[in-house]
Amino acid sequence: MITPKIWKVCVIGDKSVGKTSLIRRFVYDTFEDDPEETIESRAFRKKCGSTTLIIWDVSVYEENIRSILAGAKGIIVMGDLTRRSTYDTMDKIAEFLNGHKGKMIFVANKSDLKYKAEFWKDEMRSLANKFGAPYFLTSAKTGENVTEVFRAFLEM
Repeated sequence: MITPKIWKVCVIGDKSVGKTSLIRRFVYDTFEDDPEETIESRAFRKKCGSTTLIIWDVSVYEENIRSILAGAKGIIVMGDLTRRSTYDTMDKIAEFLNGHKGKMIFVANKSDLKYKAEFWKDEMRSLANKFGAPYFLTSAKTGENVTEVFRAFLEM
């Protein structure tokens, strides 16, 4: 008999990088062009085989961020390919999280807008290598690599 597992995964990044959209694409296979801004953390649930993922949508600006991240098996550090400043924030978040027991994955979202990209694979690879973590370019809009991000946690 397989023992069910419950894993906490937190998605963290600047405002409007697509955290909620990425989660909704994975959990419900839907996309909203103009979702409401996330004011406070929310949790979503998705069963993946014998593992249930509790996925937290976290604002990087939350006061109680350490308690929200506590116990997380994985953390997705997310940026928006069309805004260079979010790349810099990803680096700062990773520095803040350095030493956290959870596995870290970097995600650069909005790959469907690559013609507007302000950073790309080489920079993502460099950032991921700096912290010994994998990275993905995703599009919550098209679904590109969204499932692969969460599958990577299940395989770690």
